[in-house]
Amino acid sequence: MTKSSQDLRRQALASSHDRVLDAVKAFALAVVVIGHSAAWDVSSGTPASVLDKRPALAWLTWTLQVLPLFFAAGAVGNLASWRRQPRSAPFLQRRLLRLATPALLYATVWTTILLPIAVVAPQAEELGRFLSQLLWFLGVYAAVVLAVPLTSRWVAHPGWTLGLWLTVIVVVDVLRWNTAPMVGWLNLLLVWGWLHQLGYYLPVLRRWRPARSLVLATAALGLAIALAFLGPYSSSLVSFVGDPEPSNLAPPTLVVALYGLAQVLVLAAVWPWLARLLAHDRTWLVVAAFGSRAVEIYLWHIQGVALVAATALALGFDAEPLGALWWLAHAAGLAAVVVLAWYCAGIAAGADRRLSAWGVRRTGHTAPVLPFSLVIPLVLLSITATGFGTWWGAGMLGLPASSAVNLLVLAGAWWALTQAPRRIPALPTGTPPRYGQDRRDPRA
Repeated sequence: MTKSSQDLRRQALASSHDRVLDAVKAFALAVVVIGHSAAWDVSSGTPASVLDKRPALAWLTWTLQVLPLFFAAGAVGNLASWRRQPRSAPFLQRRLLRLATPALLYATVWTTILLPIAVVAPQAEELGRFLSQLLWFLGVYAAVVLAVPLTSRWVAHPGWTLGLWLTVIVVVDVLRWNTAPMVGWLNLLLVWGWLHQLGYYLPVLRRWRPARSLVLATAALGLAIALAFLGPYSSSLVSFVGDPEPSNLAPPTLVVALYGLAQVLVLAAVWPWLARLLAHDRTWLVVAAFGSRAVEIYLWHIQGVALVAATALALGFDAEPLGALWWLAHAAGLAAVVVLAWYCAGIAAGADRRLSAWGVRRTGHTAPVLPFSLVIPLVLLSITATGFGTWWGAGMLGLPASSAVNLLVLAGAWWALTQAPRRIPALPTGTPPRYGQDRRDPRA
């Protein structure tokens, strides 16, 4: 066993985190990687999504859309972190830097590569938009983290909070279809924020009888399916070219909210079984190994998918979608993507740590946290729309933007957050830590 493997094993076994929560987040990002690796198709001579050619397969997307679980599981950790030290500045600083650092590294690499190429090859701009799409998730998650100091106050009123919030989601959907389509983008924050708010109650839902949770989950799932297949919503939980119905993902809709509710209730019902399964160190080490690089794998796997699809196109691969040869090629492609993503993520994770350490050491002055915290989700969403190879063009909400400016703004906000004060008072000797606090480290 190598030294790095031994270090990973020790860190995994010593972790004081809830293993189920960490496993759920790792699982959600792993399914994203699997879904993207299975979605490419080149049978028509050009890269495309298999859904573009086989819309009838939309039902398969219901097995691959598991990001609601990530937001719900993340909420438990966010709330515990906030309650350990309910001060906005240090909370936002440590939470947002965990998202901004890997995003900054990813954006720096691809902006540096693609912007010069875009001068002579316009295709680089399109490639840059493709590679930047994954940042929407980090941008939205950063936004819900930013709201934790406010939304945590509403935990004591679950009925009113979740009910009114869900009503607003419905109103936005109605306005999107009948008045102003752009209004629908409010649900990009409202739907995922609602699922994050729902996650605050996972510790309570875990104490429910499993039968109760499963009955309610079935009802929520049934309503989501009815709205998607019989009602006005798309039957797919992801977007694809040529979908005649309003997308459920760009922006998300009531269907995603209800589907996420069903997933959270099922998770609460099977929690004891998952806890027993993950209590075995061998099982946990597999989860911890992936989880240690999960965000980096999420960001860097899409290059592997593009490379696999390009290789298949160059080789003239023309198998019938969903045939035996097609599945064989995609299984081999998935293996290649996982290996490549794991390798790239390892390099990226090491660079993330060095970048974070460098930022912390540069303490020549301090900067206010809140203004720069607001910048992080906004600029990540702007990069998602603008891409990495756009000198000047349309960005978020159609506003003019530049990849170079976006990168400079992200780097500036990241640097400012690293300069913010990190003075965290230690607990007096003998004072027991509050619920959820790491007993070994009062500054955790």
